[in-house]
Amino acid sequence: MNESRKISEILSLILQKILSALNWLNAECSLLVSIARSACIKYKQIVLKTLVPLFIIMIGYVSCTMSQRQISRNVQDIFAISDEIRAFYTNKPDYWGLNSEFAIKNKIIPNEFVKDNKILLSNGLEILIGNGADGDTIMPLSQSFDIVLPQLNKAQCISYAEMPLKQDNLLKLLSIRIINASGDYLFEWGGQKKLPVQKYTTKNLCADNKNTIIWSVK
Repeated sequence: MNESRKISEILSLILQKILSALNWLNAECSLLVSIARSACIKYKQIVLKTLVPLFIIMIGYVSCTMSQRQISRNVQDIFAISDEIRAFYTNKPDYWGLNSEFAIKNKIIPNEFVKDNKILLSNGLEILIGNGADGDTIMPLSQSFDIVLPQLNKAQCISYAEMPLKQDNLLKLLSIRIINASGDYLFEWGGQKKLPVQKYTTKNLCADNKNTIIWSVK
């Protein structure tokens, strides 16, 4: 009987110790939560001032990167289309009769770029094919044709004009031309404005909007 009482007393003592420890732990947790809450309230404004600009910068960086990738893809597609045109005219003396309508009608342009009788890049920008900014029909004896991308804002104009080109595409290229309300700027081999277009050279040439870029391909 004495042994049973001793065991009961020991268990009771252990239970009291456990309850005491739990009460202490609860008090400490409450204190920590209170301190954390006070710190959050106190430093909330500082944290927001730090994190919000970082978040905006991150979003801007991601957006810019995605935009540049799209522009790079579009330029690749432009030269892929030019290769289809060149292949179609391989055994012909010139590019006589070429314009956007002719290219679509004769299925020169891959189907993925044709919609509603227009030639569209993957992001929906329309390009024109022919001669000059309006994509006029090419006349006899012409040994080159133009691919035209109109209605660009300043950022697009700079990016498209200065986009680095693969060596084999450079060999097909005669010139890159920027046209807007302030002027007509021609980059060509050996010209005053030379190909390939170097970074930062078009910043003061591209207008805020309504820029047209023309790639002349031989």
